Amino acid sequence: MPTPESELFKSQKPKVAPTFNGVDYDDTKAFKQAEDAIIREQWVDAMKTRLVGEELGKCYMREGVNHLENCGQLREKYLQLLATNKVKGTKFLQQNYIDKKDEELDLAAKVHTSDKIARLNQAATMLCIRCCRAAISRRQILPLARQFSASAQTRTAEPKLSTPVTSASDAAGAATKPAVPRSICPEGTVLSGLNFTKGGQDPVAMKDEEYPEWLWSCLDVMKSSADAADENAGDEFSKSKKQRRLAAKRQKTLEAKLLAEGNLEALAPKVPLQHQSVNLPGEVGGSVQQNIEAADKREELRKAMRKERKAKIKEANYLKSM
Repeated sequence: MPTPESELFKSQKPKVAPTFNGVDYDDTKAFKQAEDAIIREQWVDAMKTRLVGEELGKCYMREGVNHLENCGQLREKYLQLLATNKVKGTKFLQQNYIDKKDEELDLAAKVHTSDKIARLNQAATMLCIRCCRAAISRRQILPLARQFSASAQTRTAEPKLSTPVTSASDAAGAATKPAVPRSICPEGTVLSGLNFTKGGQDPVAMKDEEYPEWLWSCLDVMKSSADAADENAGDEFSKSKKQRRLAAKRQKTLEAKLLAEGNLEALAPKVPLQHQSVNLPGEVGGSVQQNIEAADKREELRKAMRKERKAKIKEANYLKSM
């Protein structure tokens, strides 16, 4: 006798049929429920195949050399389930009709592609008729001739100014003019398809003032100019031809700038810092300022030595690649 189903089990049983027949794809909630039901049924069938395979393995171990005769029924069942019960997803079922009956069910539920095209055409026709009627109602009859005033112009003692004076009421009216909306969705518009929580509702558009200011500029692309490029761009010993060209261009630009300024001493060859035989500043019991200066000099020397080592390594690698 089968075990009776409890109320908890009945409440947790799926209530949506595992099929896309009669489902409107524009209804996101119904579409996702049908998709989940199909995936769930596919996994249930896959687990059935797994259980039959486990029983087949036990039968092979139990029967030994007689497994060809005694386990034939399980073997045929397992091979049949392997061919049919696979987790294939829902893409193929969404885009194709397996049987003619499936297409007839969609036609009966009026969710077929032909029904959607007909609704779109009807909406476009209604829109065109509505636009025409609105244009006709707003059309004004233009006068045949320009109308001139027959009354003579009265002279006033107030002189006419070239720059019109704006009154306080006009300024207040100009200040109260509504600003151009920054969002294409007016307040209260339901943003369909943006809900990603189970059982939730689609969000509703708010006023432009209620959104943070960074939202309106998050898609702006900031391109750095060529002048803001790194001063150390390029390397004369790089394997990349582009990097060597950048290094040569940077050196020529620097020399031209120094010549234009008349600074010929800067163009004279100098002994690098790491090759100079000078004592570093700093002494025992010195002041804080002297210790800071000594630390800066040591850091400068360390960077110069490191830069020289990196240049030698790159030069050696470049010569090896030739």
